[in-house]
Amino acid sequence: MKYVSYAMISVAFFGMTGNILIIITFVKIGFSESINVSYCALCVADILCVVTLTWNAICFIPAFANANLPFVATEMVIPTGGGMGDIFCGTTAWITAFISLERCLCVVFPLKIKNIVKPRKTVYLIVAIFGMAIIPLTSVTFYIYSFDIRFHGDSNRTLVRVRYRETPLTDHLYEFHLMYKLVILCITPLVVILVCSVSLAVHLNRSVLWRLGLSDTITADTAGSGNDIRHNYHRKYTKDMKVAKTVLAIATAFILLGSLNSIRLLISMTWSKFRPMGYYSRSFRLIARLSSLFSLTNSSLNFIIYYKMGSKFRHTVNEMLSVNGKE
Repeated sequence: MKYVSYAMISVAFFGMTGNILIIITFVKIGFSESINVSYCALCVADILCVVTLTWNAICFIPAFANANLPFVATEMVIPTGGGMGDIFCGTTAWITAFISLERCLCVVFPLKIKNIVKPRKTVYLIVAIFGMAIIPLTSVTFYIYSFDIRFHGDSNRTLVRVRYRETPLTDHLYEFHLMYKLVILCITPLVVILVCSVSLAVHLNRSVLWRLGLSDTITADTAGSGNDIRHNYHRKYTKDMKVAKTVLAIATAFILLGSLNSIRLLISMTWSKFRPMGYYSRSFRLIARLSSLFSLTNSSLNFIIYYKMGSKFRHTVNEMLSVNGKE
């Protein structure tokens, strides 16, 4: 637990720095394109995810947990760190799914996408995603866990502690809480990301093959300018293949990094002993820590992906860094 927490804090430093730099870059680029709005919203969700998961990691560092605090850190982190971290990671998952869907629509319906997805509509959809993830789960989380002042035997002091409300309503709400997180915030966005990314890659591959065939036809029919036209099509082919491979890499990384959390939630839903307050609570928290590390890594990779994928983003970042360097 301690070493995983140290790793999470190290990853969080790069994740926070990268996401803040992404937001600054997109503010400089502008939001005339709807995809930029989605990218910026994803960064906001990632920052919230990084903050809550970092707090989650700090509470399990012995130097902090054993300090003279007015609360029990390992209990306080259950609703404020683990619970909120799952909510914001689910928000990140849905925004990523929306971006994948938007890119898929851009390729499948290139002439209609401007009427389907606009910056203002994107803002409304992003707000709806945040509301769908945050409002129901936050209210349930802070109902099933209550804060009270009780004696803590290990420290021999009276501290603020977290207690699970043991009532029939609480048990039903907890089952709903697990089911909602598993189905709505984990499995559904993962399926959307996978389907859209595969569809996008297949469509791009077909369009690239069509362009290559057209390039061969043009080269055979034109004598003088055939080589230039072939070169242009070859460059376009390379660019499209990079986009397809990048999207598939994003989908694969997201599925791999998020699968452990889905498995953890599935086991928790079917086995009551594998829960924060259950018999195997220590194993639950260790698996939760590892899944948080994977989710934190996913939220920290965006800057590298944007920098390698987007020439405009890369140019803007280099321009800002060069200006700051001269100053």
